[in-house]
Amino acid sequence: MALMAINAYIVTYQISNLPKMEIYRAEVITSFSSYVLVCLLMWCSPLIYAQESYKKGPDSEIYEGIPKGKLSKHQWKSNIYSNTIRDYYLYVPSQYDAANPSALMIFQDGHAYVDPQGQFRVPIVFDNLIAQGKMPVTIGLFMNPGHSVDSTQIDSPWKASNRSLEYDTVSNTYGKFLLQEMLPEIEKDYNISKDPKLRGIAGMSSGGICAFSAAWFYPNEFHRVMSHIGSFTDIRQGHDYPSMIRKQDLKNIKVFLQDGSNDLNNRFGDWWLGNLQMESALKYKGYDFKFEKGTGGHNGEHGGAILPESLTWLWSDAVPKRIEAGVYQFPIKLSDSIMASGETMHFSEMEFKTVQLLDRAARKLYNEHKEQIFIIKDGEVQIKVNNKDKIIGKNSVMVLMPGDKGFIKSISPSSTYYTMIYKSKSKLDFKRAKKSGGSTIIDFKDLEFKEHDKGGVRNYFHRSTSMCPYYEMHVTTLNPEIKSHEPHTHYATEIVLVINGHTEMEIGNQVIWAQKGDFYFLPSNVPHAIRNIGSDQCEYFAFQWN
Repeated sequence: MALMAINAYIVTYQISNLPKMEIYRAEVITSFSSYVLVCLLMWCSPLIYAQESYKKGPDSEIYEGIPKGKLSKHQWKSNIYSNTIRDYYLYVPSQYDAANPSALMIFQDGHAYVDPQGQFRVPIVFDNLIAQGKMPVTIGLFMNPGHSVDSTQIDSPWKASNRSLEYDTVSNTYGKFLLQEMLPEIEKDYNISKDPKLRGIAGMSSGGICAFSAAWFYPNEFHRVMSHIGSFTDIRQGHDYPSMIRKQDLKNIKVFLQDGSNDLNNRFGDWWLGNLQMESALKYKGYDFKFEKGTGGHNGEHGGAILPESLTWLWSDAVPKRIEAGVYQFPIKLSDSIMASGETMHFSEMEFKTVQLLDRAARKLYNEHKEQIFIIKDGEVQIKVNNKDKIIGKNSVMVLMPGDKGFIKSISPSSTYYTMIYKSKSKLDFKRAKKSGGSTIIDFKDLEFKEHDKGGVRNYFHRSTSMCPYYEMHVTTLNPEIKSHEPHTHYATEIVLVINGHTEMEIGNQVIWAQKGDFYFLPSNVPHAIRNIGSDQCEYFAFQWN
């Protein structure tokens, strides 16, 4: 927008979860003025658009057992933005340890991001993702825009007089404000990492372009950028960013964009088109970026609904790579087919596979440093370990301790079993294992079926092992069209192995399906619930450990 003599504009502006259309007054600066008092200039027609309905998933809900961070509210008077004052909020996760530098993520329009009933609910999502290991231990700084100390008290942070100047201006000033004023203030009490890859910055609308500007001008300070419905338009030359990205050297930043095709289109530009141009420029230049497209308008419904997945992607290269939540399918090739392998929250190594044994074929059982569990899928096998020797069939189980020797041999023309072999991140405890019974063979035929109103259960064990302080297994029978329970969480990692039927599982914000032979992997602290979607009873193993 060209600089002119001081004029006043009345504009209508809808954003985030505002209960109604807000009226903003903006004074436009002149080239001669020594005072800047600018609000965001936009217009949004109150049309009813054909838009997708976006709902938040389980990762945006509160659960018992998930460590809760603390949120506090503060106020700051700025020197860089003279004569302005602002509120800010600080989130400190339960896992914060002053001995270890914490990651940091900064949100503009912080009041909208911290609201526990709002569209984003960031502290709740942070609690869940940090507990799941999908984010590093991260302190959250939630900044409201500045307001003139000489003005009357505002009734909404969206109306802060300095918002447009701070957020929409394409310059290094806001980044300097954070680095020279806000971070030193936070660092008085908290150990914040200096590594830019452990720093993120986010915002919506004008706050979205503000987040990008901070990282663009200070890529050695802020590596990760999240922009919701970003205003890459001609408010204060923000529409220049696509050409700047194309022409300037590649910067070390990772960018997440979200926008909807029914976003604003007014005198300052087309928000949807602006984000499409950002996508094209980032792709052309070779940036690490992701653009989540929807059909929503200028609000936080879509961005809030996908926030857990967005943050997981943004921080994915800053946390250990582990076996992902999801369904792992029974293989076509049975002999030594690995279904899943990698690290988990509690295991440094884990491999889950199927093995087929032909008539009278046998395999030796021994591993000095790893534990192993066997689940018989089909056929009959003879298992011998230490002084225990037993013939067992379908759905029978053996738990093998490190150092114990034996063999498994097929008695049937063909036998198939699942096996999980794993190594704990903690020290072996042979005394604990011996106290719980050591290596154990459990015959399915010996188990009592306990009927209940949803079906029934057979309990295998609830014990400790040399590697697991807690290890539990049962088989559930679930009646047709029944849900086991509403989504819940627990610290233990869990595998749900389907024996019979067709099932649907909520895992975090995913809904996925599995049938006989498949298994669901449920990482620590991930909300989950299973439902029988078939017309007959389904059965599944559920075993968990920590």
